Amino acid sequence: MNPLRTLPLPLPKAMTVAASIAAGLIALAPAAQARNVRLMESVADTARASRVHDILGNLDMRFGSDSARGANIIRRDVVVKGVGATKLDDVGDDDRVRPRDHELCARAFEDAVTQLAFAARGARATSIVGVVSNYEGSVFDDPTHFECHAGALKAAVTLRAQLAVGPVAPNVVPVISPPPPAPVPVPVAPPPAPIPVAPEPATAPPPTFQPVPPAPAPSPN
Repeated sequence: MNPLRTLPLPLPKAMTVAASIAAGLIALAPAAQARNVRLMESVADTARASRVHDILGNLDMRFGSDSARGANIIRRDVVVKGVGATKLDDVGDDDRVRPRDHELCARAFEDAVTQLAFAARGARATSIVGVVSNYEGSVFDDPTHFECHAGALKAAVTLRAQLAVGPVAPNVVPVISPPPPAPVPVPVAPPPAPIPVAPEPATAPPPTFQPVPPAPAPSPN
């Protein structure tokens, strides 16, 4: 006697489509997580677009390894990794629209600078010098740019710095410094009012002199 075989029932068309979509999303997930875009961001532009100036306060921060020459280093090779996520303020739902890579890099840069400022104040340093990018141990040394790696959900900025006290090299201009105060407009005084000029007195017409007739000659006697 042959055993009974159960034939699989065909799935409804809607369930088949849903299963296909789910399989496609699962296949795309590793690719999204593996996204790693390398960006070179401007230090000055990113500082203006973030809270970096407020975070540093009176601390000097200078990029490029040359900026550490002659400085009195009290703590060497401080490495921090800043992360910029799609969430705002680390709580709440993700942004309705994913921020651009530049915005995520600005958040990661701000996070890294916050960690460096915390380390500098803990070491009683007055400046953060010789700052270079150090993503996964690979050094990118530039006085005006830093390296950022943006993924699908977050960006990462790794910085390595030297903490110093006292004055730094005077010929090196800090890349990040407090913004200069806005110039105060100088009030322009209105032109002085014209000084009234007294009218000239009216001159009398010159007198008309009539010649005096000569005296009559005396008559002879």
